[in-house]
Amino acid sequence: MKIKMEGILKMIGTMICSGCVLILTAGNSVCSAQSDSSHVLENLSLKELLSIKVTTVSKASEELEMAAATIVVVTKAQIKIRGYQSLLDVLYDLPDIKIDDKVYSGIRSSFTVRGVQGQDKFIILLDGVRISSPIDEALPIMENYPVNLVEQIEIVYGPASALYGANAVSGVINIITQKSAKDEISVEGSSLNGNYGYTNNQLMITKKLSDEVSMIISGQYYFDKQPDLNKTFNNDPQTNSSSYESGTINTVFGPVTPIAPVSANFEAPMSAYNIYAAIHSSDFTLSYFRNSTTTPSAYGSNVNNALYNKEAAIKQGIDVVNASYKKSFGQLNTVSSLTASNFVLDPKSNYRNLYTGFEPAYKYESSTSIKGEEQLNFEISPRINLTGGISYELFSVVPYSGDLQDPVNPNAAIQSSYLGTKNYYSPNGIPAHFFFLRYSNTGSFLQAQYSPVKKLIFSLGARYDYNTRYGNTLNPRISGVYKPFNKTTIKVMFGSAYLAPSVSSSYAQWGSFVTADSGKTYSSYFLHLPNPNLKPITSRTYELSIKQYFTNNLSLTVEGYYTALDNLLGFADDNATTHLYNNQFFSIPVDYIEVYVNQGRQENYGGSIQLNWKTTVSKVKLNSFASVSYTDGIIQSALREEDELTPDAKVDFISKFIVHAGIECSLGKFTIAPRAIFMTEQSINGIADTVNGLLQRQSIPGYTLLNISARYNISRQFSFFANASNVLNVHYRSVGFLMDLKKPDSDLFYGQPEDLLRIMAGVNFKF
Repeated sequence: MKIKMEGILKMIGTMICSGCVLILTAGNSVCSAQSDSSHVLENLSLKELLSIKVTTVSKASEELEMAAATIVVVTKAQIKIRGYQSLLDVLYDLPDIKIDDKVYSGIRSSFTVRGVQGQDKFIILLDGVRISSPIDEALPIMENYPVNLVEQIEIVYGPASALYGANAVSGVINIITQKSAKDEISVEGSSLNGNYGYTNNQLMITKKLSDEVSMIISGQYYFDKQPDLNKTFNNDPQTNSSSYESGTINTVFGPVTPIAPVSANFEAPMSAYNIYAAIHSSDFTLSYFRNSTTTPSAYGSNVNNALYNKEAAIKQGIDVVNASYKKSFGQLNTVSSLTASNFVLDPKSNYRNLYTGFEPAYKYESSTSIKGEEQLNFEISPRINLTGGISYELFSVVPYSGDLQDPVNPNAAIQSSYLGTKNYYSPNGIPAHFFFLRYSNTGSFLQAQYSPVKKLIFSLGARYDYNTRYGNTLNPRISGVYKPFNKTTIKVMFGSAYLAPSVSSSYAQWGSFVTADSGKTYSSYFLHLPNPNLKPITSRTYELSIKQYFTNNLSLTVEGYYTALDNLLGFADDNATTHLYNNQFFSIPVDYIEVYVNQGRQENYGGSIQLNWKTTVSKVKLNSFASVSYTDGIIQSALREEDELTPDAKVDFISKFIVHAGIECSLGKFTIAPRAIFMTEQSINGIADTVNGLLQRQSIPGYTLLNISARYNISRQFSFFANASNVLNVHYRSVGFLMDLKKPDSDLFYGQPEDLLRIMAGVNFKF
């Protein structure tokens, strides 16, 4: 693998020219406490900050330093200084996380954490309440999750099913909100605007209603017109949309004239919003959260094979209502909670591409869940602590539909017909088949912490779940945290987790039908159809972490991990595997039926080196961070359990080396925070080309990005800030699929073009 050193040198040189001293580190600076005291925390040493409390690791308050997990905490102060506007922005700068932007229809970005790819493999919490998909869908992560009301964000790496159940495979993200409020109404917000029609507006209102009761209301709205890739990536066959203007699309199968007219312009706008409202008291919380996203339904597709306009979009949203009550009985603390979640895919969501004849193809999906949980924490003695709980969750789901002729009416009977089946003899088309599922999950967990001496803590826990869809699972976790010296912390951890087969995977369906006699009979060349018999993906992870402080403001962290995943999902021929359909779908003959099956295993291994340094030079406060992450692995697959596994292949979606580096420089009222990302080439194992008789893996070249944020505080009430991303104006790509570039075999290139230079400016206000 060839690493482009000139890219690194250019990155460092640019950052030095910004007037900052770059120190290689790895890992994000740890963290914060109460919002009202964030300015005090900025003056604390890195060592002192380790005494802050976190709750995500064990569902109980504990010091960050002794928490039995690999955890990074991002503070409110860091979010402001670095100009983060979304959870996506925050995760970009973290070690061991790779983000490929704008590559998936309906999902937008692909997240890979320690080599494990997919948004469905980690969960997102808001004050400990799950706000990601209640049915384990992989959904967009952008401005739909709030950061304006954040006290701190706790990111836990590795398996967490021992506490959180399904899908906590690669990690847990917990957004901790501000709790304190002044007696008078406090209003805080920001407005940010930039090129390509970007706007992002945030507002938060807090008030202390009594000595023990406070309220918070927050909202955020985001819109991005996005650049015309045909103009930013000139003459690129992947993005050239000139054929739109003629109304004839030059597809890989030749010119196609859509029945429905297409827009003459390339349009791919995105929008999102979130709303949060809560009433807090010393023992009771009632909260409501909603997030909504609208993304282009053609993401990841060649412009000449899919339609990019504002009507071709996927819109989806989640509503979450939670009530929780805390009570203490001496050394016993209890938390009772009730949560209701609702997910809906807008019935007007559609896509238009070559395979639909550029006609709108509609989709629908919805789900509700109601969860009750009782959690107990019992401090038996200063050395022994128990945390346990029991939960019950009920689900009602309409899984992701096939391609529909018309939008469904969810307020009436959910019905439609399959795309393209309406004609003279069949005016109603082939009725679409919808599934209606109702299932439940019962879970119980117990974790014990034992400290035989002050500098040593052992943790042992496990969670048992019984799901009426896929049966039972038991996931243990064991760890040890040891401080042999005052400035040295060693963590050893093992945990297992499982990824439940989502209803989207188990009941996914797509494909088309044809008729040779105007609808008297139908057939199909290809259909992807449901397999409700999928088993959970399981994982086992071993971790080692060593943190060393050389001074109170200079730390080095070395982390390593090994993860094995079994029962991976893959595409397979139904006739060779499940025999669910035997080349028929509701008596309609099908040439080839594809299904998901559990067919292999994956092994990931790697680690990171992290260095944090905080100092003051003259009157300039410097807080630098950087990380070097290494990830590698192998993947094996087989069509059936009785088949032998295929030879080892490299894991998809990884870059072996990722470097994050940045520094926050503050002088009086002015702050500048340059941050850089360097990424080696990215692998695409599943796509290969034959060149001169040899099978070659496709890959995406690495790249170097520089992002800069700056802020000037005019007063306590007002500040101006500006963000610039991809300052070097690099033409780079993320991993994508189905690119179909018309280049010689030896020069084939797969990837999704990404944004060039982005410049934004805005104002913060607080009253």
